Amino acid sequence: MQKLKITVLLEGLSAPELRRLGDFVRSPFYNKNKNLVSLYEFFERHLSASDQESITKENIWQHLSAEKKYDDSKLRSVLSEFKKLCETFLTVIKQEKDPLSQKNVLLESLSEKNLSKNFELISKEMSKIFEDEFNRNYEYYLNRIDFERAHIITGGKNIEKNLDGNFIRLSDSIDNFFLSAKLDLFNSLLSRKYHVLGNITLKIKFIDEIITHIEQNLSEIKKDHPVIYSEYLILKMMTVPKSEKYFNDLHSFVLKNINKYNQSELEQVYFPLINYGFNKVALGEQKYLEKIFEIYQTFEKRNFYSEMKVFQDIDFISIAIAGLRLNKVAWVESFTGKYNYKLSAEYKEDSKSLVNALISHKKKEYEKAIGSLSNVNYQNSYYYLKSKETLMQIYYEQNEFEALQSLIDSTRHYLKRRQNILSIHYERYMMFLKYINLLLNARENNDYKKLVLKKELNKNMNVIGREWLLEMLSTLDVRG
Repeated sequence: MQKLKITVLLEGLSAPELRRLGDFVRSPFYNKNKNLVSLYEFFERHLSASDQESITKENIWQHLSAEKKYDDSKLRSVLSEFKKLCETFLTVIKQEKDPLSQKNVLLESLSEKNLSKNFELISKEMSKIFEDEFNRNYEYYLNRIDFERAHIITGGKNIEKNLDGNFIRLSDSIDNFFLSAKLDLFNSLLSRKYHVLGNITLKIKFIDEIITHIEQNLSEIKKDHPVIYSEYLILKMMTVPKSEKYFNDLHSFVLKNINKYNQSELEQVYFPLINYGFNKVALGEQKYLEKIFEIYQTFEKRNFYSEMKVFQDIDFISIAIAGLRLNKVAWVESFTGKYNYKLSAEYKEDSKSLVNALISHKKKEYEKAIGSLSNVNYQNSYYYLKSKETLMQIYYEQNEFEALQSLIDSTRHYLKRRQNILSIHYERYMMFLKYINLLLNARENNDYKKLVLKKELNKNMNVIGREWLLEMLSTLDVRG
């Protein structure tokens, strides 16, 4: 049975938001229809009890008008009115999160009513907020545009008043809004590309002009427009061949100012830093693993993960992988145990099972690791390939070579069927399968095979599981 549109909308609310909706619906300022209050109570009762199956048109009508014959037209009218009220509620709570926007609306209202003293009081209050704000993103500049426009409209009532300064500030705010919004757009586009280290050409207007302007005014941008500066570094970090300087500059700038960033802007710099670092690790630059781990630790001290609404599953797993590669087993166990509740319900159990398998494998608890891997549903290719990679390593370490060979073959078929989807992952995993076969051949005291494998691993720094392959090869050298 298809859910009602209003049911889907209400399911998107958190428990506190659903309770606030009740206060909103009961407020006579927003609603004078008692049927809508009763309708809210129906939905609240069934949603709180996770009893969505009982939310049918017939049950709603029975709740509202038990003594009357079912009338679909009237019910749809009531549901439509209730949906509009809920949408107004969402608009109100969204506006609450942007107090500057609210105050701009207030300024406009005060100006229209010629309440000049009240206008000046609110204006001074807003000027202080603008001056103190570190997170000057495009929404900040949009509010500054409205703020300066309100002053020009109000001041323009006096034809003798000099408004040159207001027009200059308005022009600057429009320019900075353009810079910030365009950079945000560019970087959002880049973040959708998997491999973004160098040699990228974006066919979007004004990117070259924006970069030139920023670089000609870099000191001022860094001092007065920290979010634009951060976005500029992200853009350069992902688009120029020798980009380490921009990573280091961004890394230093963020860590120095980490307590000034709000959660939203911190996420804007966190993921580019982490993705860049992991791309570098994938290309064989292991020093970036330590830098990534430093970012994790610093951001945790800032309560970044605690303030996340939802922990992205791939980020959660990647944190575990980085920590385990640095032998921080206790830290990984503590971190993942502390934050797994923030994973979305869709990925929570599979992410936890995969991480537990990785931890158990690191601790050489093979049966436990295999048990955890058996609980992983393959939500996408990442879960499948990371699970199979781990299982291959376990089979090799336990001398289960027949099972290993069978798993290599089935994984190779999986990769070939998904070659176009996997992009660079395809080559990296195919190399891993090739090298694990070489590793199997080199076990028979075959010095030539050992030499070939070592040369291959030194040449191909970005192969999946390279550190593990080198570790296993070193044990053969000891035995040889």
